[in-house]
Amino acid sequence: MDIITIFQALLRWGMFALIGGLLLGLTIFASYMIYKKVFHGQRSMSKTQGITLFLLCCWLMLVLALTNISRGANFTGSFNIDFFSAYVNAWNKWSISELQLIIFNMLMFTPLGFLLPVFWKKAEKFKVTFFVSIGLTICIETVQLLTGTGIFELDDLFHNSIGSLFGYFCIMAILSIIREKRVRFIPIGKVLIFPCVIGIIIGTVSYVYEQQSYGNMPILPAAKQNMSKIQITTDLSLADQPTTASIYKSTYAEDQNYIERMIAGLSELEDVNFSSIKRREGENYVYTGKSSNSEDVQLNFFFRTGHWSYTTWRDATTLTEEAAKNYGNFYKNWLKENGLLPDTAVFSIQNNDTLRWDAPEEKDLSNAKTAFTTGSIFMQFDNNLELTSINYGISWNEYVATEEIISPKAAFKQVEDGNFEQYVPFQQGDTLWVKECKLAYVYDTKGFYQPVYQFTGYINNEDHSWDCQIPALAK
Repeated sequence: MDIITIFQALLRWGMFALIGGLLLGLTIFASYMIYKKVFHGQRSMSKTQGITLFLLCCWLMLVLALTNISRGANFTGSFNIDFFSAYVNAWNKWSISELQLIIFNMLMFTPLGFLLPVFWKKAEKFKVTFFVSIGLTICIETVQLLTGTGIFELDDLFHNSIGSLFGYFCIMAILSIIREKRVRFIPIGKVLIFPCVIGIIIGTVSYVYEQQSYGNMPILPAAKQNMSKIQITTDLSLADQPTTASIYKSTYAEDQNYIERMIAGLSELEDVNFSSIKRREGENYVYTGKSSNSEDVQLNFFFRTGHWSYTTWRDATTLTEEAAKNYGNFYKNWLKENGLLPDTAVFSIQNNDTLRWDAPEEKDLSNAKTAFTTGSIFMQFDNNLELTSINYGISWNEYVATEEIISPKAAFKQVEDGNFEQYVPFQQGDTLWVKECKLAYVYDTKGFYQPVYQFTGYINNEDHSWDCQIPALAK
């Protein structure tokens, strides 16, 4: 979830939070009036407390909307007790989006720590605000668990508590200035320690990442799979001696000049004006624009591979044989002129509605030691025979080095240890049948094309296929 998506979610559910907070606040106020009038209660509520209560109600409704109501019941109803798994995931993917999500989870509870001491005098004590934050987070996580709208995660308890305490120290510093009519360093220092520590951590981790020869492997899991509940069966005979393999890199990985060249080329080809503003979604740079007839278009660059996609959102239509031939020749020339079509690419027509070019991959990349191209290009057209989409998936790779890799047997040990990514957890009593092991390649977070061992098989029976990838590069 990137920062744009977060703000869109906040705007989408803002009105719900406002109305829900008002209704909840009125309900609490009505209960308060019954307490005062019927039961002759002695405790009073000031205007400041009333306003603070309303803000707390709006905040609570917004949090419930973001964490429960806005999500479908798509989760498995499980626990994630691996502490700091969110940080491991952000590191493996080297993802700004994941980092933004972590910081957002902290800031999401900052209003609680800020407002609670204003509303409730006892919450000026550190432990009161701390335990209220923990208790409310546990309630929200439990609701997610029971409704299937999320996973009960220890990291969320940590992040929410950090955010709440940051808000708490902010309001206590303000109250200190108001009450004492002077600025003291200790309350201000408690506020500054949070952004300073986070900044130092991010800076240190970024430095370590930049010093690495290669990038991180997004295929690695944030937490290992629980293999104690299953049985692994294989008849593979795996070599136990390390060997070597070639490393490659995408020619256009994170190449801003290449991106600008593609934007200019598409703008001229399709008479489109792209905005100069780009946003980042995961591993994509996203550019939006308008066609000559004011229709929305979008261009996504996968900056780690050099792939990109262009869409007008219009539906594709079937092409006649003549149209497919003419448009195939026209766009082939355009691709060639812009250096986008390798000589090895083979043209074909798919499903009578898609122009396609395929560049076959080298048979043995592990020993090629030369530059190569591979991948496919897809183009579709609408009823007016105007271009509706391009999916450019050609990878231009350069040979970088030959490195030592672990043995297949050592890679299989990683499988046995559960050190691989799997979305649906294993169930008690499952049998994992591992039937094949081969050397494949995937891109890391710096655009290097690294070797991995790819294991395939099935769970319990052949109708439930299974596969995983284990990084092959020796540490």
